[in-house]
Amino acid sequence: MKKNLLSIAVAASVAGTSAHAAMYVNPEGTGQVLLFPYYNAENGNETSIHIVNTTNDAKAVKVRIMEYANSQEVLDFNLYMSAEDHFSFTIFEDPNGTGGALITRDNSCTVPALGDPNAGVPGSTTTANGKTTRIQPFLNYQYATDAYSSIYRTKIGHVEVMEMGTLTAGAAWAVDATHGADGVPADCADLVEAWSTGGTFLTSPYFGLGPVSGGLYGVSSHLNNADSAAWGIEASAIADFWDPAENNGIGDHTRPGSLLPNLASGDSQAIVPDAGVATTYTYDVGEEEDSVSALFMTTSISNDVMINPNLSGMTDWVITFPTRRYYVNQTPARKPFTDPYAGATGPNSSCETIVIEQWDREEAFIPPTTQGPQFSPEPPPEAADDPSSICYETNTIAAGSTTSALNATMSTTTTAAAAVSLSFSYVEGWQRITFSDADHELDAEVGPTLQGLPAIGFAAFKYSNSSSNYGFSSDHKSSVATS
Repeated sequence: MKKNLLSIAVAASVAGTSAHAAMYVNPEGTGQVLLFPYYNAENGNETSIHIVNTTNDAKAVKVRIMEYANSQEVLDFNLYMSAEDHFSFTIFEDPNGTGGALITRDNSCTVPALGDPNAGVPGSTTTANGKTTRIQPFLNYQYATDAYSSIYRTKIGHVEVMEMGTLTAGAAWAVDATHGADGVPADCADLVEAWSTGGTFLTSPYFGLGPVSGGLYGVSSHLNNADSAAWGIEASAIADFWDPAENNGIGDHTRPGSLLPNLASGDSQAIVPDAGVATTYTYDVGEEEDSVSALFMTTSISNDVMINPNLSGMTDWVITFPTRRYYVNQTPARKPFTDPYAGATGPNSSCETIVIEQWDREEAFIPPTTQGPQFSPEPPPEAADDPSSICYETNTIAAGSTTSALNATMSTTTTAAAAVSLSFSYVEGWQRITFSDADHELDAEVGPTLQGLPAIGFAAFKYSNSSSNYGFSSDHKSSVATS
């Protein structure tokens, strides 16, 4: 979900009161950070991720794949893109295991080289046309001590992409990453060696790097192979993520496998639009994740629901909280989230109360009640009067159905899968989910308090005729409120 409300000119003018420009969600779709809200690799599903460098700068980029329950990393690697490079991969079900995996035939340089046995159990083959097919399984190392440590968690989640710096034009690293006439980079092995024992980057990670320049965009497509339906989903792009006054304008060029840089590594200022007025917020040093949260804070999300049986209609809502882990992986949880994640007790141990309202196309309305519409499976009898809640970092909600349009596995009373069902009383209409807990608020050092939770996502619709299945998606609509 992108907030298409702010032009670069407005961002620059508002940020003019600061010593430097603040981060913002770029409506033009390019930036230094990309947030892909969803991938799904279960039940034969595939999600293709495309990362494009629109600039004339070669770049060092961190690619991080996060599982759905608590955004624990299941794979990361460094990507070294040449100028105007396009890198793509597909997340699918590991053919040799029970989790997710990445497959690619792209030649762009990665460290480690995908399919490298030092980065997990690999698989790679060379086809007749000389292309190398590389398969890299996802790993559950980061959450292995959780009570819910199943490799299944790697099958659904979201993806982060972060520029770490540019490769100095004409210098060795930029030459290494540049594709020749055969479409193959000059020397990816040299970049791997730079991060290997005795390598240059281990002692001098910024050697040959220059300031970040942005210009990345991301597009993904999700394919439900069971029904031959597909959805196109764009990444949210954060521009000016890095503080140009820090580290000579270079980001944070870290080794592969490092949990840095992350969404807490950027600027302490963020530009947030509200009803055509843009405000610059400043957050505490050491809590820079608040800046990213501010960009996506919303009191509610609204979107269509279409489940008309005459069209075999189905609707899933995907709601991802891209920064939640920074607030719930501690006790007590820090605002705007309220419930600490307790990995020792299982996957549903960090839940936020929500209010659900539903309308049909002719304004028939189901008002919120104490209980409200309940997700399936329903809570035990002693908790029947509890309000609805949402419990994961990446949530898949099947509206009006016990089957997911995106072909995600539905949770049961005994199985903690990624998708849940939500009743919807009409065949077509719309729905609003509101984050209205008193503690759903983000305090700023400079600027008003933002209400709600930081959320991105979309609605995925599927319908069928006698011969074909169709899929389309719509970004969620958000609302900004302050106090």
